[in-house]
Amino acid sequence: MTQLPDVITLGPEDEARRLWEGAIQAKDRAATDLVALCEAIELGLHAAEILIIQQLLPVKDQFPATIGVQLQVPVPEVDAYRDAVSVPTSLDFTEMLDLLSYENLECVGPRMHRGWEDRRFSCQRARATAQGVVGVTLTSDDRDQLLLLAAYRNRIFRYPPPLQLVPGDMLPAFAALTRLVDALLGS
Repeated sequence: MTQLPDVITLGPEDEARRLWEGAIQAKDRAATDLVALCEAIELGLHAAEILIIQQLLPVKDQFPATIGVQLQVPVPEVDAYRDAVSVPTSLDFTEMLDLLSYENLECVGPRMHRGWEDRRFSCQRARATAQGVVGVTLTSDDRDQLLLLAAYRNRIFRYPPPLQLVPGDMLPAFAALTRLVDALLGS
């Protein structure tokens, strides 16, 4: 067995591809393995997040400041105190879904758009920018399936039990994630 190097730098595209490969492998075992089901969702959603952020970075100044500031990239070095105490500000998966949603779909990332009067216009403008760069526009059905996966991810990894999982809902929703990541990778 080969030992890991002393320092490993994870680049965004390579890391996203590594995570996605892990998600696919876990998904293949997910029908009979609860840990694999949870792993597939976590790895897959994180791969999508990385790919979306990387594609949005070059145009971060075209977004409203509330979105642009969340597209800042932290330094690669880990600081035990800084990184344990606070997670760097970043778009969450739901906000990314909002940016990639068809124009007529309800906004599911309202904290990105400050002010009641400007919220609808800000949402439409941000969506047009994001979709123009990423080249993905989510249908209502795909967004609903991806929101379901995000909800399970939040409950599994961010809250303590009790929790009821419905694999019969989770596994079919993975198809929407596959379509999204394939589009992001240009597959």
